[in-house]
Amino acid sequence: MTDFSSIQQHLTAITTAQSDFAKSSFEASKAYFEKLAAVKSPDKFTELTAEYAKSAQETFFAEATKIGELYRTFAQEAFKPITSSFLPK
Repeated sequence: MTDFSSIQQHLTAITTAQSDFAKSSFEASKAYFEKLAAVKSPDKFTELTAEYAKSAQETFFAEATKIGELYRTFAQEAFKPITSSFLPK
């Protein structure tokens, strides 16, 4: 029998992680565009854009790894009854 409360907890954790990432990504983009509006030189524009791109990439990969792990754990828990019924006893 599947423990639906456990599955619900996993789905809640996934949803929360995705929402937190979206919010932090939006805030980082907003801060970047505010800084970009004050730029007066092409060199500063290039420097600011490179910093933002590097930070955004690092954050994306870290969050994608974290969320991927949450999905993996969820799938293992959700399909445990199915896989256990096919394994030899």
